[in-house]
Amino acid sequence: AQQPFQPQPVQPQPHQPIQPIQPIQPIQPQPPMHPIQPLPPQPPLPPMFPIQPLPPMLPDLPLEAWP
Repeated sequence: AQQPFQPQPVQPQPHQPIQPIQPIQPIQPQPPMHPIQPLPPQPPLPPMFPIQPLPPMLPDLPLEAWP
C-alpha cells in the first residue's frame, strides 16, 4: 500500500526581527538664499524723438473732381 504523502511540517524560518523604520530625518531648512539684489534703478529712457504731427490730411476730393 502506498504510504500517504506526509507533508513536511513547515519549519518556521527564523526571520530577522523587523527593523523599526528609521524616523524620517526632518528636512533641514534650506539656508536662506542670498537676498536677491534689487535691480539698479534703470536710467530713464531717453525721450522718444518727438512724433511729428501728421500733416493735415488733404480733404477728400469729391469723385466728380477727378478728371
